[in-house]
Amino acid sequence: MVSSSAPSVYSVQALTLLAEILAPLLDMVYRSDEKEKAVPLISRLLYYVFPYLKNHSAYNMPSFAAGAQLLSSLSGYACTKRAWKKEVFELFMDPLFFTMDASCAHSWKSIIDHLLTHEKTMFKDLMGMQSNSLKLFTSADQKPMLLKRQAFAMFSGELDQYHLYLPLIQERLTETLRMNPSPAVSAQMFLMFRVLLLRISSQHLTSLWPIMVTELIRIFARLEKSLQPDKDVSKLAKVVRVALDRNGPVNFSQAELDMYLSACKFLDTSLAIPPEKMPLFQMYRWAFVPEVDVSRYNGPENALIEGEQECTPHVVRVLEGIQQRYGELNGLSEESSTEHLEFPLLSQSSLSSITQLLPFLRTLCCSFQAPPPCSQPVAYLPVADYPAASSHIVLSRLEDIIENEFLDSMES
Repeated sequence: MVSSSAPSVYSVQALTLLAEILAPLLDMVYRSDEKEKAVPLISRLLYYVFPYLKNHSAYNMPSFAAGAQLLSSLSGYACTKRAWKKEVFELFMDPLFFTMDASCAHSWKSIIDHLLTHEKTMFKDLMGMQSNSLKLFTSADQKPMLLKRQAFAMFSGELDQYHLYLPLIQERLTETLRMNPSPAVSAQMFLMFRVLLLRISSQHLTSLWPIMVTELIRIFARLEKSLQPDKDVSKLAKVVRVALDRNGPVNFSQAELDMYLSACKFLDTSLAIPPEKMPLFQMYRWAFVPEVDVSRYNGPENALIEGEQECTPHVVRVLEGIQQRYGELNGLSEESSTEHLEFPLLSQSSLSSITQLLPFLRTLCCSFQAPPPCSQPVAYLPVADYPAASSHIVLSRLEDIIENEFLDSMES
């Protein structure tokens, strides 16, 4: 049992020392044909370590981190899996699994990767799990939390480690989308999409892009519709709504805000990854961000044919909708800025108001258009460098942002 008092500094030091020396020491002591003899010893040791890994309290985090480091080093040897695989899977399915300090994430990525690598059918079984098998969660949380764990499983692996499972992954995603997903499920879907962009090479994602883009369009269209002004409301009702909107996004639940932020982060990730690494997305980019300033374009075929409608990118529609409903009320008018911007642009973990997306949307509206002629001086616009100077730095930042996004805040 883990004591309710603060963990002993000596136990933390002991766990840390074991994490550094035990696995390589056992590897030297036992020959290749004797590795199985180490399992009983490791099982007895981990019997006293797992209680630390089940306690996600802030005061236990030093012991939790040291225990995770020890388990990470031991699980790297396939012969040890009988000593920990059952308990690790139970910990992975625990509702508090993601409640940990950011310093522990690397160890747990290694542990989950070892679990899925040493157990050949584990990843397939995980992707085939039904959400109602997560008995410890409420029924509303089962599907999004299963999706989150499936995404983390892929995130823990290497590039293209699971590309052979893409037909199964696509089948599960399609099933989920067919069932009219809730905002919480949609938010986790976009997180999984972002993991797929980082863990699967572009040539393997061909069949997934239509699914991902269609879902992104659906969510943007939903946001655009919710921002449209009410047509059939009385003057008094408008005054009441204005007064309410002044204090916050009363039209959006927190789950909806999380969904819209997650969708914008997927768009941000798609734009941040260098075009040469994401060639297929370039065919869809025009639907989301403006690439030509129509007001300044005087080239051929500028006039619309009768009956045609100008195609306005989704980012522009959402920006205009937020500004109409919230902009002037909340004092969020256009302001000049000299800040140097780089992709990815979004790193916040949550929204308290839909208006917090305004800087992101404004930047996207300006970053992909050609600069105006010198004869047309304009005020400074928030433009991000595109494409980024260093693809390595961009991909590293995306890794860090997504890794932190999996983690839940801790309570002392």
